[in-house]
Amino acid sequence: MQNSSDNLIDRYQIVKTLGQGSFGKVKLAYHLATNSKVALKIINRSTLVKTDMQGRVEREISYLRLLRHRHIIKLYEVIKNKQEIIMVMEFAGKELFDHIVQQGRLQEDEARKYFQQIISAVQYCHRHKIVHRDLKPENLLLDEHMDIKIADFGLSNIMTDGNFLKTSCGSPNYAAPEVISGRLYAGPEVDVWSCGVILYVMLVGRLPFDEESIPDLFYRISNAIYTIPDFVSPGARHLLKRMLVVNPLDRIIVDQIIQDSWFKKNLPIDLFPEISNDEDDGEIDEGVVNYLSEQLGYSKDDLVKIMQNRLSGVDAANVEEIKDAYRLAKDSMNSDNVSSLDEYMNRKSIEIREHEKSRKHHGNGDPSHSQHLSNIAIQKHGIPSAYPFDSTHLGPQGNSVDSTISILPQSLTPYHLAFMQKRGVEITKKRSPVTAKKSKIRWHFGIRSRSYPLDVMGEIYHALKTLGAEWLPPTTDDIWTIYVRWKKITDPANGRPAIKETVKMRIQLYQLEQNNYLVDFKFDGFENDNESKHDVDDTFSSYPFLRMATRLIMELAVNSQS
Repeated sequence: MQNSSDNLIDRYQIVKTLGQGSFGKVKLAYHLATNSKVALKIINRSTLVKTDMQGRVEREISYLRLLRHRHIIKLYEVIKNKQEIIMVMEFAGKELFDHIVQQGRLQEDEARKYFQQIISAVQYCHRHKIVHRDLKPENLLLDEHMDIKIADFGLSNIMTDGNFLKTSCGSPNYAAPEVISGRLYAGPEVDVWSCGVILYVMLVGRLPFDEESIPDLFYRISNAIYTIPDFVSPGARHLLKRMLVVNPLDRIIVDQIIQDSWFKKNLPIDLFPEISNDEDDGEIDEGVVNYLSEQLGYSKDDLVKIMQNRLSGVDAANVEEIKDAYRLAKDSMNSDNVSSLDEYMNRKSIEIREHEKSRKHHGNGDPSHSQHLSNIAIQKHGIPSAYPFDSTHLGPQGNSVDSTISILPQSLTPYHLAFMQKRGVEITKKRSPVTAKKSKIRWHFGIRSRSYPLDVMGEIYHALKTLGAEWLPPTTDDIWTIYVRWKKITDPANGRPAIKETVKMRIQLYQLEQNNYLVDFKFDGFENDNESKHDVDDTFSSYPFLRMATRLIMELAVNSQS
């Protein structure tokens, strides 16, 4: 499927690499038929298998295929081979985050324009029972016309996520109080809170909630402790105060935002149509059909039937190619790129023309061989597993409790995921049985616990303090690892002087399975009173490390009984 020169993938000419993450690369490319710019998200299958992300990718693809809105990044097609999943996306070359960094706080009219576009897209998502849950300026792109495109419906953490308890992906600064506290929530209200934070950032040029200490940050968010500068207009101030409300029941909803007087100023009349937009209601653009009929040699009626999955006897690959050409041609014609379309469509697809002639010669074929795209169903599911310990495939949705909103995967910090695990967020998505793979037994030196992860970490810190140990301050990138230093003076024996030794240990919390965690102790070197340092590759006695681990385990046992 990929050219040996690595410059061609299927019908797309690669121009350059835009970015790279742990799951693959994002490349800029051109569609050969229409010369339309696209972004190719190339996701490595082997990495997905190792990290239990396959089900999430498939689910996100379903959502993105469903969503068709001018302020949401479009998914044109998905190309799959044995090594990769390639998502062909609409291209938008700039992040709102970068724009704010470069410009500083935005003028109110510019901020309002972006905010109106964001709310239009968010309302569209909610109408389709989809909640983004990870709205932030980094996930809001700007196209060549400086219009907003919401991106990364869970794909942001697919591209950058890592081990559940090791790597942080995303920022808690945009998370709603009910998310960080672990309370159950319906869904749309968390997007409203995030939109409020985004509006604040655009108007003020900084975050409303920003603390180096995670507990302090959570305290401010949970109590909505923030200040609005005097230069913010009364109308914008009033709207912010209605959006950044702790109680989600008291928080303004999207329909009320649309009716707000500050929001409605200079509002484009076509931004909130009474009916679904034309890409969503199944209407076929006659102008695009006429254009493709001339270029590809199909009759107009056949093209309409292909777009509506009603024409049999056409090869599935050609059906997809025609649909891709339709979508790209429609976007390009709307962007006044008809001349470039003409140039490239004149070179287009002799194979399609030949296939059409052959089809007409042999008849329409057996309808039973018709290739149809399956309808996209909105699946109900809970918070996805973000840890790589169970390679679970998400099966089809069976009978479950009614749900009004589907929650998309998000890229909040491990703190948020841990809170969700503790509070028992309802999992409505049924999972298929998993056949366990045989693997070598892996031994751990540590203790197991079924307690809430943050409680476990708190007990460890308390025990370390009691024992007089020192540790490096935790970071938001790795809150589940503690780097410890424990100084101890050994007792003199057989005439030998006492020795002051410093043992280093790395304590890490792992998740073995649902609600089952392991506190792992690992030797990380030591120092003696001669200030000589030894790392883990040197010859050393294991007794100082074992003594320290034993003391710590005993202290944890005592604390658990008190």
